[in-house]
Amino acid sequence: MGRRINRDFFILMTPAFILLFIFIIYPILNTFYLGFTKWDGFTNPQFVGLENYKTMMNDPLFWTSVKNNFFIFIIFLPLVTLLGLGFALLLHNKAVVGRNVLRGLVMLGMVMPLTVVGIVWMLLLDPYSGIVNKIIEIFGGQPRAWIQDPSTAIYFIIIGSLWAWQGFTTTVFLAGLEGLDVEVLEASVIDGANPWQRFRYVILPLLKPALIVVVTMSSIYILKVFDLIYVLSGGESIPMYLSVLAYMIYYEIFYMLKWGYAAAIATLLTVAVFLFSIGMLKRMIEERGVEA
Repeated sequence: MGRRINRDFFILMTPAFILLFIFIIYPILNTFYLGFTKWDGFTNPQFVGLENYKTMMNDPLFWTSVKNNFFIFIIFLPLVTLLGLGFALLLHNKAVVGRNVLRGLVMLGMVMPLTVVGIVWMLLLDPYSGIVNKIIEIFGGQPRAWIQDPSTAIYFIIIGSLWAWQGFTTTVFLAGLEGLDVEVLEASVIDGANPWQRFRYVILPLLKPALIVVVTMSSIYILKVFDLIYVLSGGESIPMYLSVLAYMIYYEIFYMLKWGYAAAIATLLTVAVFLFSIGMLKRMIEERGVEA
Protein backbone atom coordinates (compact mmCIF):
# COMPACT_ATOMS: atom_id res chain seq x y z
CA MET A 1 0.00 0.00 0.00
CA GLY A 2 2.79 2.37 0.98
CA ARG A 3 4.73 1.60 -2.23
CA ARG A 4 1.56 2.27 -4.31
CA ILE A 5 1.10 5.67 -2.61
CA ASN A 6 4.75 6.59 -3.28
CA ARG A 7 4.41 5.62 -6.96
CA ASP A 8 1.19 7.65 -7.39
CA PHE A 9 2.81 10.58 -5.61
CA PHE A 10 5.76 10.67 -8.00
CA ILE A 11 3.52 10.22 -11.07
CA LEU A 12 1.31 13.14 -10.03
CA MET A 13 4.23 15.36 -9.06
CA THR A 14 6.40 14.68 -12.14
CA PRO A 15 4.84 17.47 -14.30
CA ALA A 16 5.39 19.94 -11.45
CA PHE A 17 9.02 18.81 -11.03
CA ILE A 18 9.62 19.16 -14.81
CA LEU A 19 8.18 22.70 -14.86
CA LEU A 20 10.18 23.59 -11.74
CA PHE A 21 13.37 22.40 -13.40
CA ILE A 22 12.69 24.19 -16.72
CA PHE A 23 11.59 27.56 -15.32
CA ILE A 24 13.45 27.80 -11.97
CA ILE A 25 16.38 25.41 -11.53
CA TYR A 26 17.81 25.42 -15.06
CA PRO A 27 17.84 29.27 -15.41
CA ILE A 28 19.59 29.56 -12.03
CA LEU A 29 22.22 26.94 -12.94
CA ASN A 30 22.71 28.49 -16.40
CA THR A 31 23.14 31.97 -14.91
CA PHE A 32 25.66 30.56 -12.44
CA TYR A 33 27.63 29.02 -15.34
CA LEU A 34 27.47 32.18 -17.50
CA GLY A 35 28.93 34.13 -14.58
CA PHE A 36 32.23 32.37 -15.33
CA THR A 37 32.18 33.27 -19.03
CA LYS A 38 32.74 36.22 -21.33
CA TRP A 39 29.68 36.44 -23.58
CA ASP A 40 28.12 39.20 -25.67
CA GLY A 41 24.84 37.33 -26.27
CA PHE A 42 25.64 36.51 -29.90
CA THR A 43 28.90 34.55 -30.08
CA ASN A 44 29.80 31.43 -28.12
CA PRO A 45 30.56 32.01 -24.40
CA GLN A 46 34.25 31.84 -23.47
CA PHE A 47 35.15 30.45 -20.05
CA VAL A 48 37.15 33.05 -18.08
CA GLY A 49 37.00 31.61 -14.57
CA LEU A 50 36.69 34.26 -11.83
CA GLU A 51 37.53 37.17 -14.13
CA ASN A 52 34.00 38.66 -13.95
CA TYR A 53 34.08 38.59 -10.14
CA LYS A 54 37.52 40.27 -10.10
CA THR A 55 36.21 42.98 -12.45
CA MET A 56 33.20 43.43 -10.17
CA MET A 57 35.41 44.17 -7.17
CA ASN A 58 37.08 47.05 -9.07
CA ASP A 59 33.91 48.44 -10.67
CA PRO A 60 32.73 51.77 -9.12
CA LEU A 61 29.21 51.21 -10.49
CA PHE A 62 29.02 47.88 -8.63
CA TRP A 63 29.96 49.44 -5.30
CA THR A 64 27.59 52.37 -5.85
CA SER A 65 24.81 49.86 -6.57
CA VAL A 66 25.65 47.83 -3.45
CA LYS A 67 25.69 51.01 -1.34
CA ASN A 68 22.32 52.12 -2.74
CA ASN A 69 20.79 48.67 -2.23
CA PHE A 70 22.04 48.60 1.36
CA PHE A 71 20.87 52.15 2.12
CA ILE A 72 17.40 51.56 0.65
CA PHE A 73 17.18 48.24 2.53
CA ILE A 74 18.02 49.57 6.01
CA ILE A 75 15.58 52.49 5.66
CA PHE A 76 12.77 50.66 3.88
CA LEU A 77 12.55 47.48 5.96
CA PRO A 78 11.86 48.97 9.44
CA LEU A 79 9.55 51.63 7.98
CA VAL A 80 7.43 49.23 5.93
CA THR A 81 7.17 46.87 8.92
CA LEU A 82 6.18 49.54 11.45
CA LEU A 83 3.76 51.28 9.07
CA GLY A 84 2.15 47.97 8.12
CA LEU A 85 1.70 47.05 11.78
CA GLY A 86 0.34 50.51 12.61
CA PHE A 87 -2.17 50.50 9.73
CA ALA A 88 -3.23 46.95 10.59
CA LEU A 89 -3.90 47.86 14.24
CA LEU A 90 -5.86 50.93 13.10
CA LEU A 91 -7.90 49.11 10.47
CA HIS A 92 -8.57 46.18 12.83
CA ASN A 93 -10.30 48.54 15.25
CA LYS A 94 -14.05 48.41 14.52
CA ALA A 95 -14.53 51.83 16.14
CA VAL A 96 -12.61 53.56 13.32
CA VAL A 97 -15.01 55.51 11.08
CA GLY A 98 -14.69 54.73 7.35
CA ARG A 99 -12.61 51.64 8.02
CA ASN A 100 -13.41 49.99 4.68
CA VAL A 101 -12.55 53.15 2.74
CA LEU A 102 -9.24 53.41 4.59
CA ARG A 103 -8.50 49.76 3.80
CA GLY A 104 -9.04 50.49 0.12
CA LEU A 105 -6.69 53.48 0.24
CA VAL A 106 -3.95 51.52 2.01
CA MET A 107 -4.25 48.66 -0.50
CA LEU A 108 -4.23 51.01 -3.51
CA GLY A 109 -0.48 50.89 -4.02
CA MET A 110 -0.43 47.09 -3.83
CA VAL A 111 -2.99 46.54 -6.60
CA MET A 112 -1.29 48.93 -9.04
CA PRO A 113 1.56 47.75 -11.30
CA LEU A 114 4.91 49.20 -10.26
CA THR A 115 5.26 50.95 -13.60
CA VAL A 116 2.00 52.81 -12.88
CA VAL A 117 3.22 53.63 -9.37
CA GLY A 118 6.41 55.00 -10.89
CA ILE A 119 4.50 57.15 -13.39
CA VAL A 120 2.25 58.51 -10.61
CA TRP A 121 5.26 59.54 -8.53
CA MET A 122 7.07 60.91 -11.57
CA LEU A 123 4.09 63.20 -12.25
CA LEU A 124 3.79 64.18 -8.57
CA LEU A 125 7.48 65.14 -8.45
CA ASP A 126 7.67 66.85 -11.83
CA PRO A 127 9.86 69.98 -11.37
CA TYR A 128 7.47 72.17 -13.41
CA SER A 129 3.93 70.87 -12.94
CA GLY A 130 4.16 68.33 -10.08
CA ILE A 131 1.80 68.84 -7.16
CA VAL A 132 4.65 68.54 -4.63
CA ASN A 133 6.46 71.56 -6.08
CA LYS A 134 3.19 73.47 -6.45
CA ILE A 135 2.49 73.04 -2.73
CA ILE A 136 6.05 74.16 -1.91
CA GLU A 137 5.59 77.25 -4.09
CA ILE A 138 2.33 78.12 -2.27
CA PHE A 139 4.29 78.26 0.98
CA GLY A 140 7.02 80.40 -0.61
CA GLY A 141 9.59 77.67 -1.31
CA GLN A 142 11.55 77.01 -4.48
CA PRO A 143 10.61 74.05 -6.74
CA ARG A 144 13.22 71.33 -7.11
CA ALA A 145 13.95 68.47 -9.48
CA TRP A 146 13.67 65.87 -6.73
CA ILE A 147 14.53 62.79 -8.80
CA GLN A 148 17.33 64.51 -10.73
CA ASP A 149 18.95 65.76 -7.51
CA PRO A 150 21.44 63.15 -6.16
CA SER A 151 20.83 64.37 -2.58
CA THR A 152 17.06 63.65 -2.63
CA ALA A 153 16.43 61.08 -5.38
CA ILE A 154 17.01 57.96 -3.32
CA TYR A 155 14.58 59.09 -0.59
CA PHE A 156 11.75 59.30 -3.12
CA ILE A 157 12.65 55.81 -4.34
CA ILE A 158 12.11 54.66 -0.76
CA ILE A 159 8.83 56.60 -0.42
CA GLY A 160 7.51 55.21 -3.71
CA SER A 161 8.50 51.67 -2.67
CA LEU A 162 6.76 52.12 0.68
CA TRP A 163 3.56 53.26 -1.02
CA ALA A 164 3.65 50.32 -3.42
CA TRP A 165 4.42 47.63 -0.81
CA GLN A 166 2.52 48.99 2.20
CA GLY A 167 -0.69 47.18 1.24
CA PHE A 168 1.01 43.78 1.43
CA THR A 169 2.47 44.24 4.91
CA THR A 170 -0.82 45.67 6.20
CA THR A 171 -2.73 42.69 4.75
CA VAL A 172 -0.40 40.16 6.39
CA PHE A 173 -0.62 41.85 9.81
CA LEU A 174 -4.39 42.22 9.46
CA ALA A 175 -4.71 38.49 8.75
CA GLY A 176 -2.57 37.84 11.84
CA LEU A 177 -4.77 40.07 14.01
CA GLU A 178 -7.95 38.44 12.69
CA GLY A 179 -6.55 35.05 13.69
CA LEU A 180 -5.67 35.95 17.29
CA ASP A 181 -7.27 33.87 20.02
CA VAL A 182 -9.99 36.09 21.52
CA GLU A 183 -9.93 34.13 24.80
CA VAL A 184 -6.26 35.00 25.31
CA LEU A 185 -6.98 38.70 24.77
CA GLU A 186 -9.95 38.58 27.14
CA ALA A 187 -7.82 36.82 29.76
CA SER A 188 -5.22 39.59 29.58
CA VAL A 189 -7.97 42.20 30.14
CA ILE A 190 -9.28 40.26 33.17
CA ASP A 191 -5.71 40.11 34.52
CA GLY A 192 -5.62 43.92 34.45
CA ALA A 193 -3.27 44.48 31.48
CA ASN A 194 -3.49 47.99 30.02
CA PRO A 195 -3.60 48.51 26.20
CA TRP A 196 0.22 48.88 25.92
CA GLN A 197 0.84 45.75 28.01
CA ARG A 198 -1.67 43.77 25.92
CA PHE A 199 0.11 44.88 22.75
CA ARG A 200 3.65 44.33 24.05
CA TYR A 201 3.23 41.04 25.90
CA VAL A 202 0.23 39.38 24.18
CA ILE A 203 -0.48 40.67 20.67
CA LEU A 204 3.11 41.21 19.47
CA PRO A 205 4.38 37.71 20.41
CA LEU A 206 1.32 36.15 18.75
CA LEU A 207 2.04 38.15 15.59
CA LYS A 208 5.58 36.77 15.28
CA PRO A 209 4.75 34.41 12.33
CA ALA A 210 3.18 37.34 10.44
CA LEU A 211 6.21 39.49 11.31
CA ILE A 212 8.62 36.91 9.87
CA VAL A 213 6.58 36.70 6.63
CA VAL A 214 6.57 40.51 6.34
CA VAL A 215 10.32 40.85 6.95
CA THR A 216 11.19 38.01 4.55
CA MET A 217 8.95 39.10 1.67
CA SER A 218 9.76 42.80 2.10
CA SER A 219 13.50 42.07 2.07
CA ILE A 220 13.21 40.06 -1.15
CA TYR A 221 11.07 42.79 -2.71
CA ILE A 222 13.41 45.65 -1.93
CA LEU A 223 16.64 43.79 -2.76
CA LYS A 224 15.45 43.23 -6.35
CA VAL A 225 13.75 46.61 -6.86
CA PHE A 226 14.22 47.79 -10.43
CA ASP A 227 11.08 48.85 -12.30
CA LEU A 228 10.16 51.69 -9.94
CA ILE A 229 13.65 53.24 -10.25
CA TYR A 230 13.64 52.73 -14.00
CA VAL A 231 10.28 54.49 -14.48
CA LEU A 232 11.05 57.30 -12.03
CA SER A 233 14.21 58.01 -14.00
CA GLY A 234 12.15 58.52 -17.14
CA GLY A 235 12.82 55.14 -18.77
CA GLU A 236 16.29 56.17 -19.94
CA SER A 237 19.70 55.21 -18.63
CA ILE A 238 19.56 55.60 -14.85
CA PRO A 239 22.16 58.04 -13.44
CA MET A 240 24.98 56.32 -11.60
CA TYR A 241 23.99 57.74 -8.22
CA LEU A 242 20.64 55.87 -8.42
CA SER A 243 21.91 52.52 -9.70
CA VAL A 244 21.03 49.32 -7.82
CA LEU A 245 22.17 45.77 -8.51
CA ALA A 246 19.00 44.77 -10.38
CA TYR A 247 19.37 47.79 -12.67
CA MET A 248 23.09 47.14 -13.13
CA ILE A 249 22.26 43.65 -14.47
CA TYR A 250 19.92 45.23 -17.01
CA TYR A 251 22.49 47.89 -17.90
CA GLU A 252 25.35 45.42 -18.47
CA ILE A 253 23.16 43.21 -20.68
CA PHE A 254 21.32 45.71 -22.87
CA TYR A 255 23.69 48.70 -22.94
CA MET A 256 27.13 47.06 -22.64
CA LEU A 257 26.32 43.57 -24.06
CA LYS A 258 28.27 41.98 -21.18
CA TRP A 259 26.00 39.01 -20.53
CA GLY A 260 28.65 37.06 -18.64
CA TYR A 261 29.44 39.97 -16.32
CA ALA A 262 25.70 40.58 -15.76
CA ALA A 263 25.26 36.87 -14.95
CA ALA A 264 27.98 37.15 -12.30
CA ILE A 265 26.15 40.11 -10.69
CA ALA A 266 22.85 38.22 -10.91
CA THR A 267 24.46 35.22 -9.22
CA LEU A 268 25.68 37.40 -6.37
CA LEU A 269 22.24 38.99 -5.94
CA THR A 270 20.52 35.59 -6.07
CA VAL A 271 22.84 34.17 -3.42
CA ALA A 272 22.22 37.19 -1.15
CA VAL A 273 18.42 36.90 -1.49
CA PHE A 274 18.58 33.11 -1.08
CA LEU A 275 20.70 33.24 2.09
CA PHE A 276 18.47 35.88 3.66
CA SER A 277 15.29 34.00 2.73
CA ILE A 278 16.61 30.68 4.04
CA GLY A 279 17.56 32.28 7.35
CA MET A 280 14.13 33.85 7.86
CA LEU A 281 12.24 30.75 6.69
CA LYS A 282 14.28 28.61 9.07
CA ARG A 283 13.24 30.88 11.92
CA MET A 284 9.61 30.64 10.83
CA ILE A 285 9.74 26.83 10.75
CA GLU A 286 11.36 26.81 14.19
CA GLU A 287 8.59 29.07 15.51
CA ARG A 288 5.97 26.73 14.05
CA GLY A 289 7.78 23.78 15.65
CA VAL A 290 7.70 25.45 19.05
CA GLU A 291 3.99 26.24 18.67
CA ALA A 292 3.24 22.65 17.65
